[in-house]
Amino acid sequence: MQGIEDSHCNASINALLAAYYALIHSTVADVLKNSLAYGKEDTLGMDAGPEITICTKLRQYDEDSLVITEETGSTQKHHFNTFDNSRRIRTVFFSDPMDRSYQMAKFFGYFTEKDRTVGEIIRNEESRNKWEQEFGAPATITGGTSSITCVRKGIPIFSVIVNYITEQIFVFCSAGSYVLDIPHEIRTFTLDDIRRNGTFIYFRDGAHSGIADMKRFVTFMGKTGYKENLIDSKFLSETEINQHVHYDLPGGPSRILYLSSMWPEDKPPIGFILSNGEKIGEWVHWLTSIRFARIKDDQNAPALRLFETYHGRPCVKDGILMSTPPAYSIFRPVSETDDHMVVDVKRFGDFSNPSKIRSTLIVAHCDNDWAIRIANQNGYRPIIFFEE
Repeated sequence: MQGIEDSHCNASINALLAAYYALIHSTVADVLKNSLAYGKEDTLGMDAGPEITICTKLRQYDEDSLVITEETGSTQKHHFNTFDNSRRIRTVFFSDPMDRSYQMAKFFGYFTEKDRTVGEIIRNEESRNKWEQEFGAPATITGGTSSITCVRKGIPIFSVIVNYITEQIFVFCSAGSYVLDIPHEIRTFTLDDIRRNGTFIYFRDGAHSGIADMKRFVTFMGKTGYKENLIDSKFLSETEINQHVHYDLPGGPSRILYLSSMWPEDKPPIGFILSNGEKIGEWVHWLTSIRFARIKDDQNAPALRLFETYHGRPCVKDGILMSTPPAYSIFRPVSETDDHMVVDVKRFGDFSNPSKIRSTLIVAHCDNDWAIRIANQNGYRPIIFFEE
């Protein structure tokens, strides 16, 4: 990455670490308390605290940066309309300050001693086991997270994710994909620290033993309209959906890890994941992984393929299309003569809250011949990012 991009990444790493340390030292009572003066009516301390910390740290780093978050939308909405070209909007930070907050609240609600700290609870092995029994395993993928992704000049350049349940930090960028255990004592880190001390994450290939493995998938179908959206996409029939779904209540940002070496090798492989008409904060963090993911034995070979799905009668959620045809998509070709894509950041100014932008996306292993064939047969757009 360029020097300025390294700087952006280091700022994001330490914004997330600041949010992590603040939450880990909070009591259960604090994180479950309604934050009446911030966000929505059901915003809890575990939602508001990380968002306030992350936004404050990013503004301190660059007061002119555009920050889009789950609870409050964009902090600088008017900036989207000051340029005639998305590539001139230099830097946008997307943050999901607390993913899986419903599961986190339910988890901490089990504990009667509300004066205990979050750290005291999650560092107990029985608590970790309880999380995995209730909300899926492994906790390295299913745990509650905070995340930041940076899009610079329309190109996703890095993503950083902190997992609160396993106390790990993940970084995805051109320098590679890494995971590092977060020390209990308060520390700051740089990208170089994580590369030196972390574990490299690779993305599996050649693990599919047949069509059943290729069809096994993870997506969200936990609310009204989501299963219907998936059926309408015609990627899978309703029978296939019921037969091959591995988990239908996953987190957003960490979902990409189902396709990585973080998914245990002794478990049946996951063939693909979907963003099933979900909001941008759930899937924007995948884009950097997709751009830079490499297979274990060939660091020059892309590991993942991304397709944007759409169909003739797309569903609507909260007034927003769940599946967007090219004319409404936030992905656009870089020019009339180059089909490589950029994120059309300028379009975010068309939304009162750009965090509500939705899309239906399929991410599959490059060797998942079945998924790639079906995507191409249905005419779904392949999304391959422009490289400067």
